[in-house]
Amino acid sequence: MLTISAGHFGKGTGAVGFMDEGSEIVAVVSALQARFRTSPVKAQFIIDGSSKNQAQNLRYLVTAHNKTQRELDVSIHFNASGDTREAGIGTEVLYVNPKMEGFAANMSAAIATAGGFKDRGAKHRTNLALLNGTVKPAIIIEVCFVNSKADVANYAKNKAKIIEAIAVT
Repeated sequence: MLTISAGHFGKGTGAVGFMDEGSEIVAVVSALQARFRTSPVKAQFIIDGSSKNQAQNLRYLVTAHNKTQRELDVSIHFNASGDTREAGIGTEVLYVNPKMEGFAANMSAAIATAGGFKDRGAKHRTNLALLNGTVKPAIIIEVCFVNSKADVANYAKNKAKIIEAIAVT
């Protein structure tokens, strides 16, 4: 049993570049929800439609995750760096619980392979509300970089494969 959330609360609330993180993560979580309908793995989904700012959103997500019965928390995001790039930057999966490092590395590798991205791997992070606030092990998937033209093109071309990789890993 797992709980999957869209890490922001709609268009314009996340990173913006060659695509909008806030709206795209909702599309990814919706696609995962459809995919899990036929899966033996039970999953619950969270999309925040009520927050008005980042602080409300973080409280909402942590509270919503902690209200569910699950073994794992997953939050979907897209990344951004300071500048627009033609070249690919890649995918990475963030974790705080050391027991999640191997799983995070496997997830990052699976998404990288499916999407044609550079695999940036598992990244230990101690300063993120969802990772620190949920009571179950958690990961944050940074699918690719919205400010990389190559990443966004690979994502668009391979979206179904990426969603499948997330679902089966």
